[in-house]
Amino acid sequence: MTIYTPEIRAKLERYLATHNLPKGMGSEESACSIAAINLAISGKMTDEIPDCMSEVIGCATITLQDAMPDDMRNSARYKAWLPTAVGTGRDREQERLKILMDWMWGTVLPRLQAFADEKGFGGEWRTMCDERTAGAADAAARAADAAFAATRAADAAVDAAACAARVAFAATRAADAAVDAAACAARVAADAADAVAVAVAATRAADAADYAATRAVDAAFWEKIDPIGVLERMTNLEGKS
Repeated sequence: MTIYTPEIRAKLERYLATHNLPKGMGSEESACSIAAINLAISGKMTDEIPDCMSEVIGCATITLQDAMPDDMRNSARYKAWLPTAVGTGRDREQERLKILMDWMWGTVLPRLQAFADEKGFGGEWRTMCDERTAGAADAAARAADAAFAATRAADAAVDAAACAARVAFAATRAADAAVDAAACAARVAADAADAVAVAVAATRAADAADYAATRAVDAAFWEKIDPIGVLERMTNLEGKS
């Protein structure tokens, strides 16, 4: 088990103060969030989540840091948060996953309600966000797919059709995340398979936000869904309320 010492944290903070975090893994001169952590811990350029860090937080970080705008990923707030996430451990993964899933259902996906209403599948979308089940998300994805097919058949704007398809992907990812989270919660033993299920569910929940971020959504989408906020809440469980 890696011990996250004050010296490692200080090294990470120095790196963050003097380097930009890129989309993708990057290089030693400009490493992604997880690679920057590993450079501070071992000096190795890798995007493997260190064993002293929550895998839920790590998986969400990998997806969200790539999806969010560059200025958000390199903001003072994000760079202040990242060193606090490293020593989180893996004994409270279900709590962290619940925070992430609640954010996906209650904050990210409802931001697309106006678009769903406009394209004719608003009822299914609202039901999905209210019920928060894989079945409701599948129904919303099918409705969005039907809207996509109708738009293409009518030879309307390609951008509108592409956006409908990406919205359907968001719903599909939400359904996948719900299935994985439910399977994970049903397990009694905290074994390796359980950890894998948690990580997959976390990745898919974060993916839903990525797929939802289309240009049909208002320009302030990322500020309004506040991905740094959900990362902070998953890290600081005692202060999440």
